[in-house]
Amino acid sequence: MKIKDNLIEILIITGVILLLSYSYDPVIYSDSSRYMEGSSQDPPLYSTIIMVIRLISGSMNFVVVLQTIFVGSSIIYFTKTVATHFNLNIIIKIFISLLLFLPILEFYNKILTESFAYAFSLFFVSFAFKLIFNFNIRNLIFTTFFVVLLLLTRNQFMILYPVILLLYLGILILHNSKKIFTVLIISFLSIFLIHNSLIFFNTQAKQDNFKTESLSYVSLGPFFHTYFDAIYISSAKDVLLFEDQNLQKTLNTIFEEMDNQKALLKYYNGRGHFGISLSKIKNYSKPLLKNLADQNDISVINLKKEISIKLIKANFRKYTKHIFKKSYDSSWLFVFLPFLIMLAGLTNFLKYKSHLSLLITFISTFSLANHSIIYLFGRVQPRYFIYTDFVLLIFIFILFNFFLKKKKGNEI
Repeated sequence: MKIKDNLIEILIITGVILLLSYSYDPVIYSDSSRYMEGSSQDPPLYSTIIMVIRLISGSMNFVVVLQTIFVGSSIIYFTKTVATHFNLNIIIKIFISLLLFLPILEFYNKILTESFAYAFSLFFVSFAFKLIFNFNIRNLIFTTFFVVLLLLTRNQFMILYPVILLLYLGILILHNSKKIFTVLIISFLSIFLIHNSLIFFNTQAKQDNFKTESLSYVSLGPFFHTYFDAIYISSAKDVLLFEDQNLQKTLNTIFEEMDNQKALLKYYNGRGHFGISLSKIKNYSKPLLKNLADQNDISVINLKKEISIKLIKANFRKYTKHIFKKSYDSSWLFVFLPFLIMLAGLTNFLKYKSHLSLLITFISTFSLANHSIIYLFGRVQPRYFIYTDFVLLIFIFILFNFFLKKKKGNEI
């Protein structure tokens, strides 16, 4: 066995051992309690993993060990997958593995979903990569498997439904086979049924009060998040849009307090302002909306839906600018860059039907979809982007290397 042939495995395993030697004590955050207690607001996979490990070992330390080993394994598999196809030299393979290792330094010992979600995303991209260049049932099964795992880890990965549809459509165009069409349909239906069934059972098992926000985010829908944007872009004068006197009174109270805390759009003071305002709006509104929902015998989410639709409709231009501002103020490069790459890849694919152009379209769409859902329905935080942005950067690097090497070969 040559050390050179297994250098990536040696480097990553050494890195994992060093991290765990430094500390494998779990770091608990405020969000960690949701996973440790099994909140119905989250998909069930991570909380189930924690529950099983605690039952077996009685310690949270083994959660840290497992998620660190899993991320290390995913980096090794991803690196070997792309290196084999693009015939990468050892220097480039080391660079890729070290770049992918960076997020572990931040998240390996935190009781949050980031570690497992990052590992699952690397495995998912690896098998989707294989599926594009070597379509077979094994690669399709593993792609399906990791899509389901991602959906059951973070609600953020609802983006995979359109991404997978686009990927499967591209594969169907490449092969134009009824048999492949059938297995792709089976795969997509399996993803949909398994994901939604497990989410439904998890929600029902943990549901205490259907009028509160103890439903899952998937059940709550987009209005759980758009409510915060709607309040942020609006003002007290918009209260007159509503006929219900109790609702008017509640919104007046919310807008008055948000004015005092300078948490509305008119007080915009630069990068990150909405992230701070979102927490203020969320925390202050929660008890007021719950009381109003009880008074009007309506669910909190239906109340948020009514408020969101009317306020966004009345301030649609502000809302559009706000969404653009969220993307521009955070990481605008990772919106425009994947968008331009997607256009180039899609144009090339429609013209030449090449496997490489489908890969480029898939990677860029995955990244663009991830950014879009965060800007539209959540608070912008860098940790939400690690699943796609590192992969995008690596593929840009690989493609530059690939085309430059090809050009050099042609010149020779």
